[in-house]
Amino acid sequence: MWSYYLVRGLGYALSLLPFSFWYALSRFFAVLLEKPLRYRQQVINKNLDIAFPQASKSQRKRWRQGFYRHFTHILFETLKSLSISRQRMQRRMTLENREILEKLHRQGKGVMLVMGHQGNFEWVAMSMPLLVPQKCYAVYHPLKSTAFNRLIVHIRQRFGLTLFPMKHTYPFMLENPDPKPLYIFMADQAPHKGRIRYRAPFFGVETPVHLGVENLAQRCDLAVVFIDVFRKRPGHYRIVPRLLYEQVEDLPRYTVTKAHVNALENLIRQDPPNWLWSHNRWKNV
Repeated sequence: MWSYYLVRGLGYALSLLPFSFWYALSRFFAVLLEKPLRYRQQVINKNLDIAFPQASKSQRKRWRQGFYRHFTHILFETLKSLSISRQRMQRRMTLENREILEKLHRQGKGVMLVMGHQGNFEWVAMSMPLLVPQKCYAVYHPLKSTAFNRLIVHIRQRFGLTLFPMKHTYPFMLENPDPKPLYIFMADQAPHKGRIRYRAPFFGVETPVHLGVENLAQRCDLAVVFIDVFRKRPGHYRIVPRLLYEQVEDLPRYTVTKAHVNALENLIRQDPPNWLWSHNRWKNV
């Protein structure tokens, strides 16, 4: 118990330091991760080679360097999440096309909001209750460390997001009495090798994908909306929702899955450095 309050108190104190300090420090850490530490560099290089085989080595190197800067920004922005105010968060997260989500809310339609690890995905989930009329929910994978798990849950739920553990996803969503919920799903993680049920084209590679978005959207009668996330400048992001399907119950099998995988690929191609290239996405191809 004491370890949680120690970590939270120390983190809060550090989070009070200005953004300018953390962004200056992030430049140093980005170089540190890339050069002497070579943090997951083998995975990053492999992923960039798979996704952009026609790109030159110098171009892939620039994207890798951009990724390290992006990654350290996320780390320090997440730390700032402990003390950032509602008003400041709203100023930093711009939601475009909000009429899409407002219309679905007026219609009484629940939403499956699908995204990848693009931009500051932590801030997107955390800030969504400040930007939309729906009550927002998100699945999370509990950490082994009790103290850090409580800290992450505290950060993510500061502005009204409701979290539920990954292992309870189906019972929670199927039994949720909220008539028009908004569920935030990260849809670019690799399924465990023994749980691969489908592969979709992703950067020209038949890639194992989770089917949870499609299955739950159909079982819970949810509209499927994909969101593009772009960094405008350090600490400021554009969130752009795009309606993929308002009704999914009669769609052919795998239509929803292929659509959101394709939407993610198109987004990454527009802004390569700001995806989570350190994740071993093609480990089971």
